[in-house]
Amino acid sequence: MLTIDKDVNFVGDLASKYSVSDDAMSWSFTIRDGARWSNGEPVTAQDVVFTYETLKKDGTRFDLTFVDRIVAAGETQVTFHLKTPRSTFVSQLSEIPILPAKHYDTNYSRNPIGSGPYTVADYQQGQQLILKANPHWYGQRPQFTKLTFLFLGEDAALAAARAGSVDIAYVPPTFADQRIAGMTLQSFESIDSRGLSLPTLPAGNRGKIQGNDVSVGNDVTADPAIRKALNIGFDREEITKIVLQGHGRPAYTLVDSLPWFNEEAVFEDGRAEDAKRILAEAGWRDSDGDGIVEKDGRKAQFTLMYPSDDKLRSDLALVVAEQARTLGIEITTKGSTWDGIYLDGKANAVTWGGGRHHAHQLHSMYSSKGIDTGYNNMPQYSNSTVDAHLDRALSAATQDEANKHWKRAQWDGETGFAGEAGDAPIIWLVRIDHLYFVRDGLSLGDQPIHGHGHEWALFNSLVQWHWKD
Repeated sequence: MLTIDKDVNFVGDLASKYSVSDDAMSWSFTIRDGARWSNGEPVTAQDVVFTYETLKKDGTRFDLTFVDRIVAAGETQVTFHLKTPRSTFVSQLSEIPILPAKHYDTNYSRNPIGSGPYTVADYQQGQQLILKANPHWYGQRPQFTKLTFLFLGEDAALAAARAGSVDIAYVPPTFADQRIAGMTLQSFESIDSRGLSLPTLPAGNRGKIQGNDVSVGNDVTADPAIRKALNIGFDREEITKIVLQGHGRPAYTLVDSLPWFNEEAVFEDGRAEDAKRILAEAGWRDSDGDGIVEKDGRKAQFTLMYPSDDKLRSDLALVVAEQARTLGIEITTKGSTWDGIYLDGKANAVTWGGGRHHAHQLHSMYSSKGIDTGYNNMPQYSNSTVDAHLDRALSAATQDEANKHWKRAQWDGETGFAGEAGDAPIIWLVRIDHLYFVRDGLSLGDQPIHGHGHEWALFNSLVQWHWKD
């Protein structure tokens, strides 16, 4: 229904206009004139109702429990009536694609019908996606009538760029100094951040992830002193230089630079001596002289998992392990698949990531209500004061009121999940620039600041892509 513009404002997409009631309990939309499915049939308010009602019943892909009812008035008017105000409703409205009620069935994924600028011509899982221009698209006519996307690993993508067989190729920072004839490295600022998710409960607990029973807890990272020592002891500038080759910046929260970011969460880091003092005051001392502190007979050592096919996270894991060692903490790095990480990631540290154009991820990552739901709240973190701030932010009737509580959840002067004295269930370290080799003469339009996930981040300006004269 909505999309973001280059300045990250939420604006109408399928909806030509929308309004929110003074109490923020009703959101009304008008379907854009001329909006049609790729088969030529009109997009209607009934399609919107069908999509959201289907997702409400599903209950796993999006949280729509706050929606009371959805009412269509005629073919172009639809109103969402909420049970309680939801300041982040724009997140669902900008991320949920509308489905054709008359054509959505078990075969839909093999023959999708859409209302965007392109439609699927061919899809081979794990290999390629071919799109063709949608002749019924209501917006700006795209210059390219066909787009082919190849699903390649980072090394293979670089090789394809060198061979001249692709026009755009994502590259990790370690490849950014390469030179490819006929292509130029383009860099886009993002809110895509990387850090460490650290279990906050002691070992021996049980929990769920995506409905599967898993082990929860780690006796080392459960100690707040370990997390706080790492938080102030890591040198983010140095990590940025080594891991990102300077193509990024330090991160202190998931939402750095956004309107709901609390600047009090920023602090001077790289303070090894202060980190060691925190550990010593909590009873962690190197009694046997091996360079690793221990407490009650337990060494300060734990495993950090990362996806084996992600070079950036692999490099990040190695660098933070090296820095942690200087603080007296031993981190063993372990590559795995995402399936393996989801199985063992609540009992071990994980190189985590995130970053959206809205604040909802703060609630899903840090609210205790998210524990054991989907992939939410990996550290199993719980702080009643933080929970209260997050809930008040989520149910705020205005964005200003919501932002006030998003900031207080990060740090309210006494407690929070971020900042120098915060609980640090997730230690955010770097915010990455998205890097692509782009064929000379190809313009990618006006790119807004990118969100998490370089794979699709460029698509916000897809209809603006063109060859320069």
